[in-house]
Amino acid sequence: MVTIAHVQHITLLPRASTPVSRVTGVDDAGDKGASRSLRVFVIEDEMALRNLLVDALQEIPGVEVLFYADNEVSATNWLSSHDSAWDLAVVDLYLRQGSGVGALNWCITRREDQRVVVLSSQLSQEVRRKCLALRADAVFDKASEMDDFLAYCRALLGPPVGAPAVTPRMP
Repeated sequence: MVTIAHVQHITLLPRASTPVSRVTGVDDAGDKGASRSLRVFVIEDEMALRNLLVDALQEIPGVEVLFYADNEVSATNWLSSHDSAWDLAVVDLYLRQGSGVGALNWCITRREDQRVVVLSSQLSQEVRRKCLALRADAVFDKASEMDDFLAYCRALLGPPVGAPAVTPRMP
């Protein structure tokens, strides 16, 4: 099993120790009958890649892709009108209209339990550092780190309900 600790190039912000279900307000740890979910908002302008990404995410049990945006204006509009509706925002930096940096900037004020991941191309170490400085939780290259990105999403969901917790090990 791949855990967050296995992916060396990511940086995580602290999480609340006991997640609370947004639907019921009950601690997820105490609600053994409920399944975990990850509500995802995708910012990607390349339709073919967006479709592949959405399909790959939806193959992960518990992932729900809520909406997508293909430009900066629609991304920031959706984020501002749905500020508590999502758990994970997936941001491409290079858009045909505008930049994913605008959405990344908007997400600086997100809730502590929300995650923002940059999934983009042509990521130099400097671009990665800038994304992390803008509070991206992780940065992945589309071409070479897609498996790591999907493993990160699985790790956000945690172990399946009823499965024993696995302590992440350092590689």
